[in-house]
Amino acid sequence: MQIELPDKLNAMLWDLPVNKRSGLSDKILTDPVQVFHSDEQLFIRVLNSLKWYELMKLVGRQNMLDLLTDSTIKKLYPVQRRTFYTNARRLLSKYTVPAAGQST
Repeated sequence: MQIELPDKLNAMLWDLPVNKRSGLSDKILTDPVQVFHSDEQLFIRVLNSLKWYELMKLVGRQNMLDLLTDSTIKKLYPVQRRTFYTNARRLLSKYTVPAAGQST
């Protein structure tokens, strides 16, 4: 049985009242990059709750690279998760092609 992303977001936001939970979940699904840029703690919750492929599908490669700052990564727990996202950011920056294309 596979749990859908909206259900995972609602479960992640368990400590909010139901009406706020569904509203925030809808905002995340509609414009995740803007929501995560404005609320770092929420982005940290998402990093701790969702799988890598779900995150990439939600925000995209370039946006993930922009969101994964040193400050955000330092706030992750446990240490293995910090290491994972540090390596992920390094790999994303290495394999991201500029919008203008590759230089030859």
